[in-house]
Amino acid sequence: MRILITFLAVFSAVGHSEETPLRTSNDVVYASYGERELLLDWYRPDDGEMYPGIVIVHGGGWTGGTRRGFRTTAEDLASSGYVVVNIEYRLAGEAKFPAAVLDVKAAVRWMRANATVLGLNPGKIGAVGGSAGGHLAALVAATAGDAAFPVEVHPGQSDALQAAVIMGAGVDQVARVKESKTGSIKSCVIFFGGEYDEVPDVYENGSPITHLSATTPPILMLDGEFDRPGERYVDYRKKLDSFSVTNEFVMVPGAKHGEWGKDAFRPAFVAAMLDFLNAQLK
Repeated sequence: MRILITFLAVFSAVGHSEETPLRTSNDVVYASYGERELLLDWYRPDDGEMYPGIVIVHGGGWTGGTRRGFRTTAEDLASSGYVVVNIEYRLAGEAKFPAAVLDVKAAVRWMRANATVLGLNPGKIGAVGGSAGGHLAALVAATAGDAAFPVEVHPGQSDALQAAVIMGAGVDQVARVKESKTGSIKSCVIFFGGEYDEVPDVYENGSPITHLSATTPPILMLDGEFDRPGERYVDYRKKLDSFSVTNEFVMVPGAKHGEWGKDAFRPAFVAAMLDFLNAQLK
């Protein structure tokens, strides 16, 4: 078990697509629900080598946001030797929990189903998510093959992750709403389909901490200095430790919530991701 708390200095140099030519494809359909098609963009080095994979999950309180904000991060990661898919998913205004979770799982399955075309090592796939996307990545990491989250697309493929990076993510939605000033969080009400008092089981099932086990893959928690660094993960890390699951925490100085894609801080966030993902997937 490796447990590490790191205070990461911001620096300006990360391998980028300007140095490593990339092969890319945009607006690729990875799952369909009737006429509704979900899209992703993929990136990889423009060569014939096989690489580990990363699925990127954007944030936005489950009710907003787009994958476009992670485009440069996706290019950075791909330039460092990964097949990266940057996905959209159904937001809560379109479909309630667990739809978004199933979409991320579908994307992981799509990656494995297309491993040969992508030049992907199907046994080495990690996830990166910010805020609500971090919550989804953490939940997918802890629920591989769980019958409570049935995925209908790409049957026969696994939705298991081998590592996950979560940034500014709520890993215990029950504690989060109980600790809120009003006992209610609007985005949770929309996503989970009701107040906590109305659907407590849904909030519990929608909390990554509920599903942790000895089979949970290694987790990196990555926060900005001004984003309550480490506070969200105290009990989560204790539970990870109890199962001897590798977990690390890194703080990026100066950054606020959601600034992982901002030019001033992205290189430091990406460097921390790569330190962790290289160790777990390469």
